[in-house]
Amino acid sequence: MIFPRDSLILTASFCLVHAATVSAQDLAPDEPDPPFNIKPVVQPEFPAVAHKQSVTKFGNITVVGSNQQIRGGIASMARGVFTELNELCNQKQRQLKIPIVIRLYGTQGDVKKKRSIASDIMLIEGQYQLNIHIHMARGIDWSKLRYHVMEMILYERGLGNGQVVEDGERVLVKPWLVVGLLEVLNLRANRSDRKLYQSKIPYLEILSLQRTFDMSEKKWLDLTGLKPIAFRAISGAMVSSLVRQPKGKSSIASYLADFATFKGEAENLMRQHFPSMNQSSNSLEKWLNLEMLELGTAKVSEVFSIFETEKRLNSILVLRYRDAEDIAKTISIHDYADVIQLKSMRERSEAVAGVRAELNRISYRCFPTYRPLIYEYDMIVSDIVTATADNIDTRLKNLSIKRQQKKNAATRVRDYLDWYDITQSKEITASFREYREFSDKLEEKPLRRKEDDFTNNYLERVQRIYGGEKSK
Repeated sequence: MIFPRDSLILTASFCLVHAATVSAQDLAPDEPDPPFNIKPVVQPEFPAVAHKQSVTKFGNITVVGSNQQIRGGIASMARGVFTELNELCNQKQRQLKIPIVIRLYGTQGDVKKKRSIASDIMLIEGQYQLNIHIHMARGIDWSKLRYHVMEMILYERGLGNGQVVEDGERVLVKPWLVVGLLEVLNLRANRSDRKLYQSKIPYLEILSLQRTFDMSEKKWLDLTGLKPIAFRAISGAMVSSLVRQPKGKSSIASYLADFATFKGEAENLMRQHFPSMNQSSNSLEKWLNLEMLELGTAKVSEVFSIFETEKRLNSILVLRYRDAEDIAKTISIHDYADVIQLKSMRERSEAVAGVRAELNRISYRCFPTYRPLIYEYDMIVSDIVTATADNIDTRLKNLSIKRQQKKNAATRVRDYLDWYDITQSKEITASFREYREFSDKLEEKPLRRKEDDFTNNYLERVQRIYGGEKSK
């Protein structure tokens, strides 16, 4: 039986070489299992006829089942996570002291189960074994698998150095530490987008630091809206700030060794290993905010201009649903009333799924002053799902006004830069008002362009740089 990750308890169910038969239902129960206590068991006798399975092994990481290509890819990924974590902790020569076994069941196309991946810890004749179980019906979710691999590696650090765990005692690694470490490794390898930390969105107002520390895996997976982004940002910045402390690499190694078996508040263990963070009652929040500022460094060219942000917003602010006759409909977010009238919350959630995902994506690269607006759009989408229609019309109207003001300001700045260059390059005097009047006349009756016209060529370059669009 596979046990829930919310309260991972050491237990025993099958042995290292000869596994008991595990059905798809065992792998993916509809209801969570109750907690279990640590009870060492004697290894069961081998069956008369052992079921032979193909195995790929990298050091103390073993992958069992499926084909060689899949096993090799999984083993390589797991070894990569282990190696990168060792480098982060300045322990390049460290080896796994507890075996990690990844077992693959079924094939792609089998009946899909609610849970396709789970993990457990077994104690067999005094030896721990860390297991990850994957049902192949849905294929492999590599992001989720990396999470469970990192989780098992952290349990290995928490149990592999002779830590004493009494019978009936729980060991637990919280999701924030797993997510935070993966985020830091991705940042170090340039696999993660730093725009997450450029956002003006108040992550700590969306999700408090204490709630992040206390959150179970189930509650983390149930987060909606901007909360998963906030959880990732807070977790990544917290771990990054720990690594950057004095003697950070050696301190993080000892911190990880104590984390799984520590009994007490997360902040107390943190301050025990990182004394520089124990200067004031709000020191953790201070370090977190400073680290987000440090991580939020990116090139201007990686951010959309105002005009590009507007163009993308116009394309994504739509709702998609099926009406009573099962006909697919696509409507503007301003026509949200049609979606609110849908009977179930599930239908409303499906209608806004696309816009919600796109709002999350554009929040990384939009022009910075648009982030509060995108946050408000996301809140409106959440209200549509819950059928809370209070003031949505007014809020949408206010957002449209603010967006128009930003476009007007951007156009004026671009025109001023054009005017400035023209007057300086030709050595003539003119007022900006006269230039705008002339510009308006050109919109009504544009001049015929000359291919070798220096001014036209220059203005087009300016428009491309600042994100402007040609006048129609």
